Parts: sequence; structure tokens; C-alpha cells
Amino acid sequence: MSSESSENLIFLALAGNRPAAETLVSRHRLLVESVAFRALGNWDDAKDVAQETLVYIIQRLPELRAPSKLGAWVRQLTLSHCTTYRRRRGTRYLGAPIHSLNEASEEADYSSRLAIRQSIDQLSESHRTVLLMHYVGGWSISEIAHLTDVPANTVRSRLMAAKRQVRADFFESPTPMTASKPNLSSSIRSMIEDAFPNASVIDVQPNPEPWQPFGPRVQLKTSTGQEISVDFRRGFTPFRVQLAELLAANGIPGPRIITSSLREGDVLCELPRGENLSFWTLGGTPHRIKIATERAIEGLDRLQSCTEALRNSPLAAQIETRTLADELATLTEDARWNANSWLAEEGKHRTAWLKDPWFADAVAQVAARIPSVELPLVYTDDHFFYPQYFRIAGETERNEILEFSHWAGHFGDPLIGLAMVWVSDCYPFVHTGFVEQILWRRGISRQHFAPRLILKALQMIARDLPVNRPVADVGYYYMLTNLAKQGLSWL
Repeated sequence: MSSESSENLIFLALAGNRPAAETLVSRHRLLVESVAFRALGNWDDAKDVAQETLVYIIQRLPELRAPSKLGAWVRQLTLSHCTTYRRRRGTRYLGAPIHSLNEASEEADYSSRLAIRQSIDQLSESHRTVLLMHYVGGWSISEIAHLTDVPANTVRSRLMAAKRQVRADFFESPTPMTASKPNLSSSIRSMIEDAFPNASVIDVQPNPEPWQPFGPRVQLKTSTGQEISVDFRRGFTPFRVQLAELLAANGIPGPRIITSSLREGDVLCELPRGENLSFWTLGGTPHRIKIATERAIEGLDRLQSCTEALRNSPLAAQIETRTLADELATLTEDARWNANSWLAEEGKHRTAWLKDPWFADAVAQVAARIPSVELPLVYTDDHFFYPQYFRIAGETERNEILEFSHWAGHFGDPLIGLAMVWVSDCYPFVHTGFVEQILWRRGISRQHFAPRLILKALQMIARDLPVNRPVADVGYYYMLTNLAKQGLSWL
């Protein structure tokens, strides 16, 4: 392995070749330790950070888009870990918190922090590193210039450009709507009038929380002078209103509907309860991640526990049944694929993938395995296994679940949802063994889980990837294809 180029070692490591990964680590250990020592100033801290960084580099290898730039990427990750290390240890005075870049004095909530993180992730490596080193790690501009080997003026200009971009993405939100010019549809106006006659609109937030199934959020002043806020959620039908009520009666609290006067699929609801579980977890402490993992598993258990009540209800006939055979048909049949709007919005290479020998063989292996796999029918939906759809009491001792904010689901296979979490890299739960914990607690073997994982990986491959290995974003290509190959090795 020692004679292999770094690019070849990367491809071998991504394919699961352990000696190649070990050679990569060995080849870059001195660079990582040197950068860490230069940043932290003592060998004990540098050794700790270097070991953590080298492990992290192998874990993040699928994200490396340009293998030829491995050295620069390793250097950036090392500085990032040094930044985190200094913040944890509190060894330096830190710059203004990132959430104060707009000079607001109040602390941002967790959804705001996630939005900021997303904005920072869109920056170039050089701009992101400078921003985090200064505002999170606490290094001065001259220190950053020394550590990154670029002139101080360049550091200063990168820092200013990065702040401008983050502000443009996040802080410079549209001017709040006034009562005279609310950006509301006629159906929403009518629903407000039905529920709160003669109320006036104070403010409108089009998307109050990232990735959440509610909005706009409207602040009102009622005819009695009381100020309240309400949410609108789309996609409701009379059946789904009944479903939400049935779920709530069986221990699955969903949105609290103020009025079921449906217009164009909108429903008027009270504000969601508690904090979004994923945003709350971004506090990042091991204790908080452990609690969040427990609540997510509890949410899964509670959803499954209401299976019999749903089966025995008058609504059962209207709830779609989904099995592994249905998942396979979604991949192979045009009508099923196109019926799924999320899959169908991409998938331009799907037909070519179905003709690809490796892909076709993977489909055939799964099809042959499905008849021998136990197919329990329980209440589930892919969304329920994304912990960002659970809302918890963030400031109580137990942090109990207060609401399941994504309310629409159906009978199906819970392991399909877990496979989707794995394939979609649901931060931070995938990195803390969330799926593995559930499989272990329930005594589910890899062979039992493998068909679900393979099908979800193949669906994502058909949706997102060209048949030929792309020049850019090669990490994502290898991540998805290797997940499918891993599942196939478990069959």
C-alpha cells in the first residue's frame, strides 16, 4: 500500500479496504500533529486532537469532493478540530458568538443556530475556516494568518466576506408584514376570520422553522385586544384530521387543530409544543445527545404501539399498506416512482440505472430475498424516523415528547424508515449509532435489516446519481453505492 497514490488509497478506503485507510492515516499523521501543535501550542493537546482528527478524517472521507486536494482538506479539518477543542477547554477568550454577528443582543434559539450552521456550510473551505477560527476558536486575525500561512489582510477580507454571506443568508430576513399588507392567501384570511372574527394581522413569518411542516405563522390581535400566534399546516384532508385525532387519543400527540374548516388543504393550528429534537440536540454535549437518542427511540416505540388501535379503527381501510414488495415496485415501476413526488423530482438517470448490470443484479438479489423476510405491518412513515419531527420539553428533567409534528403516516415497515435515516445521514443520530441501537435492542439481525437498507440506497442512487462516477461530489457517489454494497454483503 505504501506505493499507492493518495487518490487510489482514497478510492480503496471508500470501498472498505482497511489497509488503505490505515495507510492514509499513517501518511498524514505528521501533518495533522504539526498543524495541531502549531495551533494549540503544546504536544499533549496536539496529540489528543490529532488522534481524534485522524479518526474523523476516515469517517468523513466520503465527503471529500476533490481527492487531489486531500492535503488541504486534512489541514482544514485539523484546524476545525483545534477550534472545537479550544472552545471545549475554554483556553482562550472567544470572539463574539456567531449568532451575534448581526449585533443582536439576544441569544438565538436552536433553529436559528441550525440555519446559521447551514449558511456556514455553504461557504468555501477557506472562508469557513477563517470564520470559525475567529468566532469559535478565538484566534486573532494575526494568529489565523500565521496558522494558515496567508497574509493578515487576506484573512481580514475573508472574514468580512464570510460575515456578509452569513448575514445575507440568514439575518437579513424580509421586512415583517404589516396589518395593511399581509402576504396571506384568501383561504388563509377566511380561516382566520372564521376562527377569530375581526382580528387584525400584526406579523407574518413565511417559514418559522427550517424543515418543519408548518407555516406561515401569523401573529394576530383579536377583537378583544389579545395578541396570539397561530400556524397553518398544509396537506390536511377530512380523513387526515380524523387520523390526527385518533393518533392523539392513542398517545401520539400531533398538531392541535383550532379549526377544521379546510380550504385548499390548509388547517389552522396552535403553535407547536416544545423544542425541535434535532435543534435541541445541537447543544452537542454527550449527555444531551444521549437523551435525544432515547427520546427518538421512545417516539418510534410509541408510534408502533398504536398499531392495533389503528387496525381496528374505521379509518384502517383508508390507510395505505406498504411492504418491502411495494418499496421494490416503487423503484422498478414508472407509475409507482412518479407517484412519489420527492423521488420523481429528480431521477433522470433511473432508467439507465435499471439497465446497469451491477444495479440490476442488486435489484434481483433483493427481489429474491423479499419473500423470506418477515414483513410486520405497523404504523410508520419515513418522516417519523427523522428525529427533527419530534418535539420535546427541552428544559425539564425528563425532556418528554410533547408533539409529533409530522402527523401524516401509514401502515408499513418500520425498518424502512430506519434505513432511510441511515442513507440520509440524519445528523447527529447516524453518527451516534441510533439505527444500530434500535436493531440491537430489538434483536434484529443485519440480514433482516439489509433488504430495507439496500432498497433505500438504490432508490437514492436512482434519484440522485448519474450511472458513471461523477467528477464532482464523488464522495456522495461512493457513500450511496457503498451502502448498497454493504447491505448486499449482509443478505
